[in-house]
Amino acid sequence: MAMLPPRKTKTVSTEKSCKHSMTPLQTLLQMGFPQNRTEKALAATGNRGVQLAADWLLAHVNDTSLDSSTSREYIMYACPSGSLMYELREFWNKSANKCGRNGAHNFLPHITLVSFFQVPDEYANTLVSILKNVLDEVIKEMTVNDFHLETYTSSNFMGFFLSDQGSNFLKKIAVLYAERVSDLVGVQVDPHLKSLHLTLAYQFDVSQKETLKSLIKSTINPSTPCLWELKLYSREPIAANKQVYKVVYAHVPQAADELELRIGDYIYVSKESIDNSIDGWAEGMSWLTGCNGYFPLCYTERTAESDTWTLHCSLPLDGSYHESIEVNDTNMTEEKLVEKYGVSFVPADYTPHSESPKGPKSQKIYICRHGERVDFTFGTWVPYSFDSDGKYIRKDLNMPPNIPQRRDFPNSYQTDTPLTCVGEYQAKLTGWGMKAAHSTKLIQHVFCSPSLRCIQTCHNILVGLDIDKQVPICIEPGIFEWLGWYNQSGLPDWMSIEELITAGFNINSKYEALVSLPFLLENMTETVEQYYIRCDEVIQNLIKSTEPKGNNPNKKTHCYIELY
Repeated sequence: MAMLPPRKTKTVSTEKSCKHSMTPLQTLLQMGFPQNRTEKALAATGNRGVQLAADWLLAHVNDTSLDSSTSREYIMYACPSGSLMYELREFWNKSANKCGRNGAHNFLPHITLVSFFQVPDEYANTLVSILKNVLDEVIKEMTVNDFHLETYTSSNFMGFFLSDQGSNFLKKIAVLYAERVSDLVGVQVDPHLKSLHLTLAYQFDVSQKETLKSLIKSTINPSTPCLWELKLYSREPIAANKQVYKVVYAHVPQAADELELRIGDYIYVSKESIDNSIDGWAEGMSWLTGCNGYFPLCYTERTAESDTWTLHCSLPLDGSYHESIEVNDTNMTEEKLVEKYGVSFVPADYTPHSESPKGPKSQKIYICRHGERVDFTFGTWVPYSFDSDGKYIRKDLNMPPNIPQRRDFPNSYQTDTPLTCVGEYQAKLTGWGMKAAHSTKLIQHVFCSPSLRCIQTCHNILVGLDIDKQVPICIEPGIFEWLGWYNQSGLPDWMSIEELITAGFNINSKYEALVSLPFLLENMTETVEQYYIRCDEVIQNLIKSTEPKGNNPNKKTHCYIELY
């Protein structure tokens, strides 16, 4: 590439400078969005920027409540982080699996400091500023050992009560915050003044008491050191009296009164609608679009109400929140992520602001998504695609003509789905396109997620490239998708290396994965930020491990990586 010539003259445009200093609200108004809708979108997305707010508005184009004047409800929590939060998440999962859901499963682990209060959308940023100012005033009064938790169990409640010293400190924050919000915004805010506690279980069957007590004792150590954080959340007012269901299978409406289901969406639904359902369908409202309609309950699963809340800020109680990760901070650095979440990270030899290399690049990486999958195309398919003897029956021409044998056949296909015929053709077509672009000869390393859909995609791309016999696939669990999708159901039962080889895939059986399966099992509660760190660390190490050997700087090594 030609060098960029230096400019002899530079003109500072006042108009451009003004545009760069515009707030998201001003930008959206300039784009033509009405002010009430703009303020609602910014509040609903935690003021994370123009793009997300605009996307929210477009998603809610058919939302009949878009122009309503109903205000969002805000709540303030104190939440643990680090090892203690991992233990609490583990208890949440184990207690739900062994004893069924109870009232605590509707929320994330927390200590409530301020109850829900309604505030007009235009004051969303004001609430964050008030909380930061209050914390600045009182943070010096806190000592390292302020937060001691004491276990309490009874026949209808189990939890940790906070010691008087820590309780008084948090109550002071809650009272000051409630007073400031009431003065500046003019709404009634009620701080929690009773004994502050972290609820572990309530509204559970008495017969589960001993099991829950045993789980608490074996899973959670209340003395585990942790950093506490103040978190300000908000929710849609409709969520107050509704249950929340997470979409696990997509659904395209086949009637005018049906609700479209998209993976990643949540549905607000009343308990009465579920209890009165006679056909497995219930009426609900989409969190993603605000639209109402009927949906199949079997395509969703119950989840925590707090999963649909918006996080406006998270302030650590150690005086360092000015450097902490907040949802509004789009310039999040790797160093801050590592410091915040305590995840080991080995950066590559890369300087973000270094000059462009003058010589040719030594490596090229291809990253590809998997092809069309059977479960997303046909929904629940396993119960209808096998006879009483477990023999696979092809129900549609787009379903695979045959599927590999594996452990726990065919149940293991419930969570580790294959590709459709179209999905395999998509992968081959991609390979043909790469071959036509002369992207074949230098590909020497292939890394793939252990999911069958990814392995099939990877294999068919290599078939299209006509190098499937020469280049084996390395199975790397470290590039599997975000574990948060699986913290309730557990990881899929993937096919073993031997099963994959028997099924005809060219797998590198000697490859030693950077991330092991036990590591994934130990980190099922990873946050989205930790997921990004995991992927970054793994890919940086893969790049380093596939660097060209020898003294020839012009030698190229192409590396193909198949992400989840």
